[in-house]
Amino acid sequence: MALVGWWASRDDAETAAVGDCLKPASSSSDRMEVVDCSSSEAEVKVVKKIDGHYTQFTAEAECRKVEGATGFYAETGKGTEFLFCTKSA
Repeated sequence: MALVGWWASRDDAETAAVGDCLKPASSSSDRMEVVDCSSSEAEVKVVKKIDGHYTQFTAEAECRKVEGATGFYAETGKGTEFLFCTKSA
């Protein structure tokens, strides 16, 4: 059963690395998931990944320091907290 959970979560944003592309998990969700960068669904590309808890204000301030970053995506409260500084895919 654990393998099924892992298989279902392999596209979760927390598995992304620098250079990976993301898209919204669904139209009604603010969560993101990993997609192939050649996909028409790819919206943003990860420029930098930083572990830790970030609010909207601190995430925006942190990503302003990253060359090439034009946006951000932060995930908090799920056990694994992180910030992606992003640019258009």
